[in-house]
Amino acid sequence: MNQYQSLIAPEKIQFVNNLVDTTLEDLLSIEAQVEEAYGNRAILVKTVKNLEGDVKLTEATAFMQVGPDNTVDIDGKKVKLSNGEMRDMYRRYISRDLRKQLTEKSADLAEIESKIALLKDKWDITKSSANLVEARSWAQGNLLKFLSSYG
Repeated sequence: MNQYQSLIAPEKIQFVNNLVDTTLEDLLSIEAQVEEAYGNRAILVKTVKNLEGDVKLTEATAFMQVGPDNTVDIDGKKVKLSNGEMRDMYRRYISRDLRKQLTEKSADLAEIESKIALLKDKWDITKSSANLVEARSWAQGNLLKFLSSYG
C-alpha cells in the first residue's frame, strides 16, 4: 500500500479534487467568453451589413442628383463629372462618412474574430488539460476502489 501513497494520500486526492474544480471553472469561463464574443460578432455583422446597404443607397441617391449636363453641386460648387474617375471620386466623397464607419466596424469585427480564434485555442488547451485531470482522477478513483476490495 505504501507504493500507492503518491497517488492516494489524502493531500494528493485533495489536490486532484482542486484541479478538477479549477479546470471546470476555466472551461466555464472560456465558454462564457466565447458566447459573449459570438454575441458581439453577431451584432457587428448586422451593423456592417446595414452600413454596406446604407453606402449603396447613399451613392445611388447621389447619382440621382447628377444633372443632365453631368454636373453636381458639391459644397456649393458646381462640378462636372467628365469621366469615370470623377464619378468614382464623387461617389466616394458622398459616402465618405458611412465608409469610415464601415471601416471602423469591419476592423472591430476582425478584432472579435481574432479573439474568437484565440479563445478556441485556449479552449483546446484547457480541454486537453481537463482530459489529463480526468485521467488522473479516474486512476485515483479506481485505485481506491481496487484497494478497498482488499479491505
